[in-house]
Amino acid sequence: MKKGFTLMEILAVLLVIAVVVSMAVPVFRSVRYEVKNGQAKTAAKKLADAMRSYYQVSRGLGVQQGCFTPTTTDGRNIVMAAASTCTSPTSDGIPYQNSAVTNSSRSAVSQLFACGYLSYKDFVSLPYEFCTCNPIKGGSQPAKCQISEATGTNTPFAVVRGVDGAGKKYTASAYHIYVDQTMKVKDNAD
Repeated sequence: MKKGFTLMEILAVLLVIAVVVSMAVPVFRSVRYEVKNGQAKTAAKKLADAMRSYYQVSRGLGVQQGCFTPTTTDGRNIVMAAASTCTSPTSDGIPYQNSAVTNSSRSAVSQLFACGYLSYKDFVSLPYEFCTCNPIKGGSQPAKCQISEATGTNTPFAVVRGVDGAGKKYTASAYHIYVDQTMKVKDNAD
């Protein structure tokens, strides 16, 4: 009596493993995209909270409107801003006037990272484009902040759109996440 497996038994086991793996791979991809999406929502909320905190600390000076992608070279420069580049938002204690503050006189997004309002760990590996918007009623908005859900006084603090690598469901043209005036994170799939 010989011990061991026949070639047919080995092939049958390999076939079963191949079927299980072929069914599991799409599930793992979906889970990975959902995890990244959850991280992007958390990062969007932190970005909006940081913008709001910076506005209060600076007594009215906002953050420049614009977009950055943490996985690009320029985006990494913003996210990895050195603490040595942190500048005080206001030194005289006089509140800024919203009507006189233009986008060019607002603080750069990198200041939120350099001054410790945000951590690079929350953004560095996310394949999304993060846009800081002007939450002041009647203020001008970058094109990427103009979303159909933000009507009237409900202008967003931040808008997040997918980029290459974010998955088919999260492409920039089909999906976006935003933080509204109530500081709630929403997406256009809600």
